Amino acid sequence: MNLEEVLALRRAFNSVKERQRRNKMDDFEERKERLKDVRKLCVGNDTLVREAIAKLENNGITVYLAKEKQEAIEIIHEEIGTERLVVKSKSNVTKEIELTKTLEASGIEVIETDIGDRILQLLNLKPSHPTGPISHVSAEEIVKRFSQNGVEIGNSSEEIVKFIRADVVHNLHRSRIGITGANAITAEEGSITIAHNEGNIFEVMRNEKQIVVTSVDKIYPTIEDAMNMLKVLAYNATGSIIPSFVEVISGVSKTADVAKKFFKGVHNPNEISLILIDNKRSEIANSEFKELLYCIGCGNCLIHCPMYNAIGNDFAKDNYLGGRGLVYNALSNGEDEKLDYCLSCGKCRASCPLEIDVPGIVRKMRDKGIPHEVYCILKSHAIWAYYTMMIKGANWNIVKRN
Repeated sequence: MNLEEVLALRRAFNSVKERQRRNKMDDFEERKERLKDVRKLCVGNDTLVREAIAKLENNGITVYLAKEKQEAIEIIHEEIGTERLVVKSKSNVTKEIELTKTLEASGIEVIETDIGDRILQLLNLKPSHPTGPISHVSAEEIVKRFSQNGVEIGNSSEEIVKFIRADVVHNLHRSRIGITGANAITAEEGSITIAHNEGNIFEVMRNEKQIVVTSVDKIYPTIEDAMNMLKVLAYNATGSIIPSFVEVISGVSKTADVAKKFFKGVHNPNEISLILIDNKRSEIANSEFKELLYCIGCGNCLIHCPMYNAIGNDFAKDNYLGGRGLVYNALSNGEDEKLDYCLSCGKCRASCPLEIDVPGIVRKMRDKGIPHEVYCILKSHAIWAYYTMMIKGANWNIVKRN
């Protein structure tokens, strides 16, 4: 455990909690109930997936269904073709399939355009939160690490952002292909919905070709359902009522200004491809753990998880963060060694807008007999207590120094 990273993570999480307290949504409970009903309807609904694909293709979007990680990567390679540079926005699904790492290993330069992801990329760090990937690294530590690499930047958060933005803009001007994720795919409209706060997705979409990479559990019946999800996600992820920007893509650019006849390719992108990844989701949707796929990726469970707040990324495996992430990793990749860390306290379920019972799933997965379950619970509480005392000591030392 890196104590400084955990303290930075706690400060970042506390700022989100404070915004959540300030920006109360009067109809939040009603929105959550609507979202629960929609997720129950959509997850594992093959008919809805087929309807969405048909509408997307009718709108001129090329759609691929990828069963496994490797198949998805091969499709993306084919879509990139001979290009040696791509720009990319933040996407948890691309992190799941390790897309950036794989493309770079094949000689393709990948530029992350999200400020947090670009810092992680340049400093070779791992993410700590699905919507705030650099939350665990303080501004002072970012400056220090860049300095160690021979790059001098200013000391404030504003100067860090200014420096990274200049780097991103330079690379955006060099690219012809952009890769994005997606928050929702809507079946009725055949649309791709992407939310963002930074505005970088505007720039990524201005490339000649846009490759969208997301998963089959992101299908929603309508735009209205997707927008409701985004409001719940934004509030839980950052304490905001709605993201700064919401893109709804229903085909390439076109005009009907002349004689009311459609002409495609007026501006970029003039080609859009969508890769829908399964990666064990169909199997999970047909199992007793289906509710795990109701997750919308807001990360509110991590913000309120006592173990994650005590040991940070030590309660993670690669890009699978916290209890929910580790459960998904165990189901999809068979790696369950860190499930013992879960306290089974239920705070993740209480803070989840879908009330996903991660502790219950963890207990089912690690219960190989009562003695083993007791051992796991004792072990997790011992780890939590030890690191909580360390953090209290560190905070006390900081108070004494000040």
